[in-house]
Amino acid sequence: MAQRQSNGEAIRALREALGIKQYELAERCGITAGALSSIEHGRANAGPTVIRDLARWLGVPPGAITSFPPERAEAVA
Repeated sequence: MAQRQSNGEAIRALREALGIKQYELAERCGITAGALSSIEHGRANAGPTVIRDLARWLGVPPGAITSFPPERAEAVA
């Protein structure tokens, strides 16, 4: 399985698949739309709290949006 290049790619793909606008997800997570944009484009890293909040609103476990391959994320979590 190919490893993702960044957490942001997974976040953006999940958000778009759910039809959630960037500003909506950012507001739900208590961050700015600019901060979420930076995360999605790989210009900034999301901290553990933001990863947890994003995962909750996207309906996935935090390991699903980390850069670990899924097998490793499950073992670490």
